[in-house]
Amino acid sequence: MLPGLGALTAFAVAQREGANLEARFATRADNKAAMERFRDAASKHRDVESLLKDRRTLQVVLEAFQLEGEIDKRGILRKILTEDPTAEGSLANKLTDRRWRELAAAFATREASALTTTQIAALTTMQVASLTAKQVAGLSTEQVRALSSSQVAALSTTQLRALGSAAISVLDLPDVRALGSTQVAALRPSQVAALTPLQVAVIDPAEARQWGAAQIRALSSAQIATMGTEQVAALSTTQLAAMSFDQSRALTTRQVAALGTAQLASLSRATRAGDEAVEAAAAAEASAVSPFGADPKLLDRVVAGAITNRYEKAMGDGNAGLREALYFMRNASKVTTIVGLMEDKAMTAVVRGALGLPESFGVLDFDQQKTLLTQRLDITKLQDTREVAKLAQRFLALSAGTSSSGNGAVMALFGGSSASTIATLSTRRISFTA
Repeated sequence: MLPGLGALTAFAVAQREGANLEARFATRADNKAAMERFRDAASKHRDVESLLKDRRTLQVVLEAFQLEGEIDKRGILRKILTEDPTAEGSLANKLTDRRWRELAAAFATREASALTTTQIAALTTMQVASLTAKQVAGLSTEQVRALSSSQVAALSTTQLRALGSAAISVLDLPDVRALGSTQVAALRPSQVAALTPLQVAVIDPAEARQWGAAQIRALSSAQIATMGTEQVAALSTTQLAAMSFDQSRALTTRQVAALGTAQLASLSRATRAGDEAVEAAAAAEASAVSPFGADPKLLDRVVAGAITNRYEKAMGDGNAGLREALYFMRNASKVTTIVGLMEDKAMTAVVRGALGLPESFGVLDFDQQKTLLTQRLDITKLQDTREVAKLAQRFLALSAGTSSSGNGAVMALFGGSSASTIATLSTRRISFTA
């Protein structure tokens, strides 16, 4: 885009018309088709493993976080997309690159809430319904206990499925009674297994009839034995036939007496044969969590991020450094510390170029780089869009000459005593006011 203008002129145009340029870029036929294909494919993924096997869809996801070059690092991606990024030992917390943490946070399945139990109890049903699945998944057992029956009834099926097994098991009996038929039918097999026998016993017979084979097979012998005769009598022949041999033996004499002829015939087919296959299918369904299910806005965010990345790449074609300058403009306000700046290689490269430091700056150790950047850059200026623009402009103006600097340029300045040479460099603060 904008070929032949030169990077500085193209940057000036992007500053004035960037929103319009990107909007037109997004509506280009190839981009529209790519994003429509992505939305369709992403909605079909049931778990992270299937996403990792879909290279085209994964490519768009990584583009949204400027990580498309890491697409073949499947082991790292698997951990980033499945681990809790708030956990101390998570890979996201060990990696220094901010982009990995942003990816992990976006795809995290839970988001802890700071609300007290009193504040949770005071939420209106509309406020409860507006919680994201990620926020619901992050509720502690104490917070779930604080929910009223009307609040529980207000949960969507997506929100309800986001609750952990421990959270499901602490619902009060009135809360379980308040569940609607669509909610009961939506319970994951692992959630059904987590229900206490008394919780199972208070589920409306018509609602229990909505359970599929995997949910039925998730019931324990204790849960089945506690079911009321009305609940058992309401079970379909398909549900009874899905029971394992051990489950059928858990039925009490009174429960069996409540069954009709067709139901008894279906129940008699419950054998040990095929139990392992059915249970494996139930386990797979129980563990399947769509990587896009925790946040309804995630697809939109990925599409927007991927388009922005592609737009900046296109702007950089024929305009050396422009992609990096636009990326810097967009992300500078996120950086509040020198260490935070150094965690982003692209951002650091722009600052390095703007400060007139050669590429060999990268061979210095971390502490030397940090000291030099601290002394040469006022980090607070990254919160000022005008100062950020001046940095980007200076980077573009000087970038053509930086590549000609020899690898020894910075090391020569640091020759012998690193402390003294860093001090020398620090006195050469560049002004961005002119």
